[in-house]
Amino acid sequence: MVNKLNRGLVMNTNEEKALREFVKRTFVAKMLQEEKKNYLHEQKVRTWVRSLLNEVVEEEANTVIYEAKDQSNPHPNTGINKLRDSIRKAKPSIKTKFQQLTSSADQRESFTNHFLAAFVRLFDQMDALTASEEADSGLADTSADLADLAEPSTDTLQAPPEDIESELDLQLESFLNEIDLDIEDADENDVVSGDLEAEKEEKKNLSQVEKDVEKKKSKDKEREEFAAGMGGDSTGRNQSFDAFNLVQSYFSDNYLDLDSKEDREMFKKWGLYNLKLLLDSYEEELNPGLQAPDIQDPT
Repeated sequence: MVNKLNRGLVMNTNEEKALREFVKRTFVAKMLQEEKKNYLHEQKVRTWVRSLLNEVVEEEANTVIYEAKDQSNPHPNTGINKLRDSIRKAKPSIKTKFQQLTSSADQRESFTNHFLAAFVRLFDQMDALTASEEADSGLADTSADLADLAEPSTDTLQAPPEDIESELDLQLESFLNEIDLDIEDADENDVVSGDLEAEKEEKKNLSQVEKDVEKKKSKDKEREEFAAGMGGDSTGRNQSFDAFNLVQSYFSDNYLDLDSKEDREMFKKWGLYNLKLLLDSYEEELNPGLQAPDIQDPT
């Protein structure tokens, strides 16, 4: 009986070959394919990480070179030297934000338009504030000079009014009115304070998703104000808004340090020009637009 079963399990050469082919196709080939897929994915990740590391090293090397050049070869104009420092600090953030926009050229065009328009407004605001401060300073100096010139004279002193009691009554009545006003204002402030506490308590009870939605609404409002009525792709506008907030202080701090109008004018004029060139170069890196050379048939 056992011999019969053993003879039944014995396969001939063709059957064994067919079984091996089946196992190879079903299991081994699938395992090899999976291994190959994992290997290719790992190689892609390695290549990507290596390119990032090379980019960081290159950026750091360029930064060191630029700093060395700026220090060894400063420009004759102080405004340009301060501008170099601003652009050097801002370049990595601008490049990252700009080159994340790869879906369409419209996104990058919107980024560029909103970004440059924001800097035009920034320089206008800083110039207006500076001019206002200079005007206030001039008025203060003039007032001080006039005060020095106007010395009091004993001849112009007047005797106190005879009806001093009525004057005191008026002052007392005015004082009492102010007290009543303060009390009313305090009551109103209590009401406002209570409303704020209720609003704060209501926000505490919001879920994280609801908080995120409220935060986005608030940020969208800021982005719309940033756009200042300018059209264009909203994703590019939003990315431009984030980039501008990251680098604004690099430019405003250096610009406001300049007291000379000539230095400020050089900083502003060449700053806008170089920012435009910078964004154009980043666009060229993403979309080089290289054309195949026209090679003629030698025959």
